[in-house]
Amino acid sequence: MKHGVLLVAFALVLASCERSPYAGYKAVGDGVFLHLHTIGDGEALPTDSDSVRVRLRIGDHGDEVGGLFSTEQEYRVKDIRLGALMPVIKRLHVGDSLSVIASANAWPWAVLAAGTDLVAPDTGMVQAEISLLALRTPAMMRAEAERMKRNDPLGYEQRLIDAYLVQNGRAFAKWGTSDVYYLITGVAKDTSVILQGDHVTISYTGKRLEDGHVFDDTERNGAPFSFTYGDKDQVMNGIEVALTLLREGQEGTFIFPSDYAFGGKGIPGVLEPYMPVVYTVRLESVERARADVR
Repeated sequence: MKHGVLLVAFALVLASCERSPYAGYKAVGDGVFLHLHTIGDGEALPTDSDSVRVRLRIGDHGDEVGGLFSTEQEYRVKDIRLGALMPVIKRLHVGDSLSVIASANAWPWAVLAAGTDLVAPDTGMVQAEISLLALRTPAMMRAEAERMKRNDPLGYEQRLIDAYLVQNGRAFAKWGTSDVYYLITGVAKDTSVILQGDHVTISYTGKRLEDGHVFDDTERNGAPFSFTYGDKDQVMNGIEVALTLLREGQEGTFIFPSDYAFGGKGIPGVLEPYMPVVYTVRLESVERARADVR
């Protein structure tokens, strides 16, 4: 019964739309044409706060669908409800499958094909086959995250880091084979590396990667922090790594997984165990232990 009601409702919506130059397709937006293949069992329509898992096959109209790009992945609705997909997403239920034709420049390529080497077309018409496989509400995502945090804390940590890198959009470099990532800015006053025994002065701000909450800040402590590089237990491992990459006068943003930060103990009442952190570190000055050229 539900399928019949949905089919009638969908037909009425399409019937109210203007005519299409493509046989079997109805215009659902400005230059966007839709053909429904399958109606699923889902009842809820996606909202901007939801996440959806979508199967996509995209090609030039008239050529093989999927010839340009194919994927099956999860997107945030607010990120893909753009251009050609705006009138489509608001009609999709879980299980629905449909085809869409729209001009090449109407597709949100930067989001759909992020991380691939796709050269997106900017002219002509593009045809896509779209299936909505699953929908997750914020409540569902929170419950899933809590389960993963309890049962697989290291996996949850890795997921936080991966999501941060994707959402941040900045060109972080990876430090060796670790999960430390960094981005350095500023002009070095001195290009010499820091060596053991050098007296360094740094300023820094530490944030929870998960929510951006500041929990460690030299400014709050009233002054930059000075210590002898190489002395034990002066700073966490991640800061020592940062200082191998910074030169005097430079500043860097560093993503530290828990094994370079506060580990499986965290900071009671402040930072949970196995939590990655983001530090902004500035190397204010270096007093060399030796005067020889390095």
